[in-house]
Amino acid sequence: MFRSLLIITLFLSALLSSSCRAEMTEDERIVLDILQRSQQNNWTSAHRIDSLADYFLETPYVAATLESEDGEENLVINLRELDCMTFVENVLALHRMLQEKEAHHYTQARCLQRFPEILENIRYRDGKRGDYSSRLHYTSEWIRNNSSKAYVKEISSLYSDSIYRVHLDFMSTHPQLYKALTLHPDLVAKISAIETSMEGYQLSYIPKEELSRYEKDIPSGRIVAIVGSTPGL
Repeated sequence: MFRSLLIITLFLSALLSSSCRAEMTEDERIVLDILQRSQQNNWTSAHRIDSLADYFLETPYVAATLESEDGEENLVINLRELDCMTFVENVLALHRMLQEKEAHHYTQARCLQRFPEILENIRYRDGKRGDYSSRLHYTSEWIRNNSSKAYVKEISSLYSDSIYRVHLDFMSTHPQLYKALTLHPDLVAKISAIETSMEGYQLSYIPKEELSRYEKDIPSGRIVAIVGSTPGL
């Protein structure tokens, strides 16, 4: 009887273990692969951003991966398809995860738990995900909010005295371009209030004609945001 119970228990354990492995997502496999490579190749803190960026260089560029069919705001984790912003967010979140792993000796399971937590904190205003308006859609607000959370630090002012005064209204004046705002028009007023809160915020920038002068002085691994000419963005 005991032997039968033991065999059944071992059989069930094997099934459960197999089930857990089957449920691992491709994105989790990518995170584990990054953990393994960081250990094997001794990714030091000084070059970790570069190593992570290199890892994703061949990843397909796909826009709008964060948007849902119903306009609801879910935490999307997609390391298989990236655009400019999700590339930056994921590299930054993975960098912080590896920093924490090194400092606190995280297990792989803890790393898989922390990565989405960090990503959510970076992607959303003050780290709090609510509706569509809680996401940091505008790069200027993304910089301001993530500076306050100590994820990034603005360094353009070290190289140039040029100032850009932020004026945002593109999303609230073009809601038809955003599925979530089309499906949930009540969110337009929230977006407009966020745009107003950024009015007059100042960002340093390096004029295009001066960039070649400072290019060699900008350390590798820095995030470069380009000031566009579209009004209200």
